[in-house]
Amino acid sequence: MPIKAVTCHVAVCDVCGTHYGSDRADECAVHSTTHEAVVEAVRNDSEWLVTTDGRVICLLGDPDHQEALDALLPPAPAAVCDGQTALDI
Repeated sequence: MPIKAVTCHVAVCDVCGTHYGSDRADECAVHSTTHEAVVEAVRNDSEWLVTTDGRVICLLGDPDHQEALDALLPPAPAAVCDGQTALDI
């Protein structure tokens, strides 16, 4: 029986290190032989996010994950009302 090396691609959360498809950071449940296939699997999961710059984030509801998601958003626009006088303090 021949033995061959196979490259395995696994998505890992950039915030907490959890492997895609597992409940723990030290467990690998979902893997693929191509980068594109694992990215596609993560994109199809509503509990994970692949950013435009290639980061992978699981959507746990803790402060660290919320901070990472908030960093992806543009800054809030300044509230300006017609006729409002600017206060330079």
